[in-house]
Amino acid sequence: MKNYFAILLVTVVFTACAHVPLNVSVPPESWGSQGAGPGQFNEPFAIAVDASGSVYVADARNHRVQKFTDDGKFISEWGGQGKEPGQFERPSGLAVDVEGNIFVADYELDRIQKFTSDGKFLMQWGSSGKNPGQFNSPTGLAIDSQQNIFVTDTYNHRVQKFDLQGNFIKEWGEYQVVSIVKSFLNFFVGAEGNFNYPTRITVGLNNALYVSDAYNNRVQRFSSEGDFISQFGGLGFLGGGFRVSSGIASDKSGDLYVADFYNHRVQMFTADGCFLTQWGGKGQGAGQFDGPTDVAVGPQGKVYVADWGNHQIQTFKIKRD
Repeated sequence: MKNYFAILLVTVVFTACAHVPLNVSVPPESWGSQGAGPGQFNEPFAIAVDASGSVYVADARNHRVQKFTDDGKFISEWGGQGKEPGQFERPSGLAVDVEGNIFVADYELDRIQKFTSDGKFLMQWGSSGKNPGQFNSPTGLAIDSQQNIFVTDTYNHRVQKFDLQGNFIKEWGEYQVVSIVKSFLNFFVGAEGNFNYPTRITVGLNNALYVSDAYNNRVQRFSSEGDFISQFGGLGFLGGGFRVSSGIASDKSGDLYVADFYNHRVQMFTADGCFLTQWGGKGQGAGQFDGPTDVAVGPQGKVYVADWGNHQIQTFKIKRD
């Protein structure tokens, strides 16, 4: 009987979503190849775009951040392997504040570093651990309109909130696994607000926070204070389902773009989680992916995808009919 009601709930959720005609540009623009030279990548893991359209990529295995124009022309890079200020072991998350400063999460060193837009080191905070202000593999960063910064503390299964000086404000979430059957049926009752390896986070309309709860195969929505609002997703191959939800970004209208790692695609949703469209598929061709890890939206609405396994960035334009 419980499964019947879960299936009924899924049916109601999906049929309540209105169809919006959309067209995704394919072939897309792309840049990058595997290597260590300027404009090359060794596992591009995170991506962010500033207000002027400059693009920043966390080049994880090259231990650096690279900066590009909006069409992929190389500008600069900074970092290098190490533990000193300004160095990285595995840069994993990026965010940009209103002044154009860049925040970089380091998955291996369990810290956040802040830089100017040209890579000058400003400050850092964090260390390994479970206490407030400590991390265990931080992966995602997002900054709201009140200039709070949110960190998905992946292996601590929580989200932490700080001011831009790194002062701890609050945290929420704990480890909770949703079974494969329940995830497939989109039945998450009793698991709201908890996580199974949260990876990415973005800020949407009215400072709502969206968190990719990766191994529960869903996205959860919260207030800026961490109050649970809603969720969508569930394990699946069809549109609206995930096989490890990863990078997530919101555009000016509030629509969401989610990198679906093991389905090798990007999916688009409304702010309320209604499925709109999808594109991708596993491969090396234009518009195909090999484990997309992050998504960003530029000031003109261009969608940037970190195509991790293909060591490149792909960009797409969404046309609304």
